[in-house]
Amino acid sequence: MRRLLAAFALVLLTSGCSAAQLRNVGMGIGDFTTTWTIGSCHRLDQLEQTDPMFPSDTSPAVPCDSPHESETYAVVPITGAVAAQRERPSPLWLQQALKDACGWDAMVGYLGGQPVDALRNVGILQIAPSEPEWARGVRTVRCDVLIGPRDSAGVASVARPLHEILAASAGDRFRVCRVDGQETGCDQPHDAELINVWMKFHVGKPTKSTKAQQTATLLAFCRPSAVRYLGVPLAARPKVSIIPGLPQQAPSPNSTVLGQCWLGDTSHGRLWVGSLRSGVRRLP
Repeated sequence: MRRLLAAFALVLLTSGCSAAQLRNVGMGIGDFTTTWTIGSCHRLDQLEQTDPMFPSDTSPAVPCDSPHESETYAVVPITGAVAAQRERPSPLWLQQALKDACGWDAMVGYLGGQPVDALRNVGILQIAPSEPEWARGVRTVRCDVLIGPRDSAGVASVARPLHEILAASAGDRFRVCRVDGQETGCDQPHDAELINVWMKFHVGKPTKSTKAQQTATLLAFCRPSAVRYLGVPLAARPKVSIIPGLPQQAPSPNSTVLGQCWLGDTSHGRLWVGSLRSGVRRLP
């Protein structure tokens, strides 16, 4: 691990980074002590800090009403053969061995959502003990919500707690909507909103009746999920309609395709801002 950090530091130094900037590397500063508190918030404002190659973060936590890029939603024990390792394994080894330690459903629940919620620009970052902590016997994984997008220009941040954010309009940025067929956050003008349910179609050679059959089947499949998503019977939301999302291209013979469930405006073409989720926003 020390060789890996030394090599990483060399890359930063030779690319023009100062010694002071090295204090922001994801491995942290000071005594290499990780914050293991659920609900703690963390600055990971450099791309390197959110890379799985550097899965330790011992920088101090920050107030959740200040800009931050990740938030801890669970802390789980490391057990079995991984925990038995006397020295901290390499990041790649840990990444593979602990890939299922942090659960997606638990993260969605922390955000205030349910499995029916389709999300974008949120992911899971697993934080392992630093090398000194491992030597002291620390065997836990910190599960962080990591927000996005991330690109070459930097990383996204938020200046409020992520806990239960999906129950408020501030969480609309993390919901999946679309406008003119292009995905966007539900905090932007859009004409449809996605439900997180998917129907598999096993189809043979496409025929003229295939699309009509798929549409009818998908509408029936989507209806119960739409009721769960809206929180009320469809009759109580007459302005909302189910839009079946069929594959845009004809599948090859004997292939499997996925159908999506979207919600939109019955009058078609009208744009709105905000989620259709019960208690958040409604169509204008």
